[in-house]
Amino acid sequence: MTPEKYYELRKHYKLVQEAKHLVKYNTSNKVVDMIKFVAFKQKAGMMPQEYIEKYDGTWKD
Repeated sequence: MTPEKYYELRKHYKLVQEAKHLVKYNTSNKVVDMIKFVAFKQKAGMMPQEYIEKYDGTWKD
């Protein structure tokens, strides 16, 4: 595994963990929760649930 591939997989793993935390604990429609979702979208390029669906398990064989 190349260092670039490792870095990419590690980045996806970290963002998936953050997305799971956001989805699990920020379930209300309060402004604070929506700001967290938008901040995640700016960081990852998609909303947390979409990110989980796309990248969850990509680092496993």
